[in-house]
Amino acid sequence: MRIERKDLRHGLVRVRSENLDDLWYLSQVIAVGDGARSKTQRRIKDKEDKRSSGGERRTITLSIKVDRKEFKSETKVLRIGGEITDGPEDLVSIGSHHTFNIEPGDTISIRKEKWGKTDLDRLEDAVKSTHRPKILVVSLDEGDAAVGLVRESRIDHYELGGNIGGKYDIKGREARKHEFYRELTQMLRNIMEKENVSHIILSGPGFEKNNYQRFLRENYGDMQGKCIVEDTGSSGRNGIHEVLKREVIHKTLEEVNSVQDLRLVEDILKNIAKDTGLSAYGFGEVADAVNAGAVETLLVTDGLFFSRREETEPLMSSVRKVRGRVHIINSEGEAGQKLDSLGGAAAKLRYAIS
Repeated sequence: MRIERKDLRHGLVRVRSENLDDLWYLSQVIAVGDGARSKTQRRIKDKEDKRSSGGERRTITLSIKVDRKEFKSETKVLRIGGEITDGPEDLVSIGSHHTFNIEPGDTISIRKEKWGKTDLDRLEDAVKSTHRPKILVVSLDEGDAAVGLVRESRIDHYELGGNIGGKYDIKGREARKHEFYRELTQMLRNIMEKENVSHIILSGPGFEKNNYQRFLRENYGDMQGKCIVEDTGSSGRNGIHEVLKREVIHKTLEEVNSVQDLRLVEDILKNIAKDTGLSAYGFGEVADAVNAGAVETLLVTDGLFFSRREETEPLMSSVRKVRGRVHIINSEGEAGQKLDSLGGAAAKLRYAIS
């Protein structure tokens, strides 16, 4: 993300989204009641107050007062709707409804009555995330590969299968396997062309990861240099998640939010399972821990944050005042789903409270 203008005195910030993660960050920052302004396409009514028969759409700049928003990462669009408050009055009716479809590359201005620290921090996180590298985790088995692209907001999954034949189907098997490797390499290259990938982690329970690494070394030396090999007990998506929980991998991924999220939630779950008294979960229990000054790390899903923002923000401020950490977690990811099962909020405590 790029911040193009910041005028907090007048409550205005203009940003340019550059990737899918930026849309997720914006979905956390923009709230109902905010003002939003952007270029957009709108079908213009004709003189008889009917939709133009030719389907002509005009690009215009509008301002709206936000009354709803929706972000689904699979669509790669952040939808922001509301009543039009400003625009060319010869083309649109003030007070009518419009929806912005914000995509990577779009610029949007956001106006708030007051910018809170949480919102400003999320914008700064988005700016920093643009320069942070991403990681590809490849979980390999015979003729099958699961690929996970570790983003700030979530892990995108891809799968590839190849008909290489069974162990006793020897004739042509090596050629079919190499063709599968080439298809997998092309998939990885396509992802790497669009994303800032610094490392490729090759994993799996058998020797396929080593065989594929050898294939890359012999045919694609530029990619082989990015590879790290890691043994796992599982393949597929389970194998990817197994990799992401490893300590050695966290050192590579320590700044990537989605991996941090998973590790933080797992720590909470371990404390709950061991009954250490060093975790709180559920909004009420977490609020009590915050008020006692016992919270070291506060975890909140974005879904809970939006639905109970007026109650949640004071808790987040209280945690920061005692030098605790606050982390907002994407509800769509594995970590967010686990946290939602705990009520959407959990905390790691400095000490047990009764």
